[in-house]
Amino acid sequence: MINEKLFPISINPNLCVRCQSCMYSCPQKAIFFKNSMRYVDYNKCKGCLKCVDVCEHGAIEVISIEEGRLKGFFIDSERCTLCKLCLNDDFCFQNLFELKKDKNRRDFIYFRKKNFSKCNKCLNCFKNCPNSAILPEII
Repeated sequence: MINEKLFPISINPNLCVRCQSCMYSCPQKAIFFKNSMRYVDYNKCKGCLKCVDVCEHGAIEVISIEEGRLKGFFIDSERCTLCKLCLNDDFCFQNLFELKKDKNRRDFIYFRKKNFSKCNKCLNCFKNCPNSAILPEII
């Protein structure tokens, strides 16, 4: 049986009205703005869930992944349809996804693991991939 850990929250942009209650309630200052959207810095978030308590719009969701520390992302080639959404600037702030060709000259999406230190760990890619092809790698 795999133990799960609260990783801890995700902010649903469709429900967020940008009232800033979550930002003010966060003692770790883990919630931040980027391109007028709210995101979570998981290096700072301690999972106190005060933001969940104050959000009157139900925009903050608790999510779980396997116990451990995030070390990058894996692209499931069977799920990936090459929609290329992950290549857009507003999908990954650090542009850590790129289109490459394999030895047979077929396109595939690649996560730049060597640049993982630049990752905000906002999980935007994990949450917003329309085919759930971007999966967290845990150590």
